[in-house]
Amino acid sequence: MMQMTVADYFDEMSYGPAPEADIEARTWLARNASGFGHFIDGTFVPSASGRSFDTFEPATGNFLARLASGDKADVDNAVGAARKAQTLWAKLPGHARARHLYALARTIQRHARLIAVVEAIDNGKPISRDP
Repeated sequence: MMQMTVADYFDEMSYGPAPEADIEARTWLARNASGFGHFIDGTFVPSASGRSFDTFEPATGNFLARLASGDKADVDNAVGAARKAQTLWAKLPGHARARHLYALARTIQRHARLIAVVEAIDNGKPISRDP
């Protein structure tokens, strides 16, 4: 097989597989078909009332996900957990906080494509157009 040069790529202008393909995102959504809870105190929890609602893809009308429906009790739980966490966070030295924030940023970066594609499906707009 002949190795292509940069000039060959410019002449050909072919596209590789789209990194924005939705297969991984749809697989992830299917694995979580039972629904998404509220992230409170480090874990996903159902709403205090047990209520949830379905959301649908605007582009197709197909079912997308089931989400916990929050109310005052859920907000109170989240605020209580945040206040508790703030006390511990405030005691950490700056370098320890930086380490946690860096780890969070790296996790988001590692999953950026999945997040972007799920958001694109959720709002009904493509990430990019096919040529």
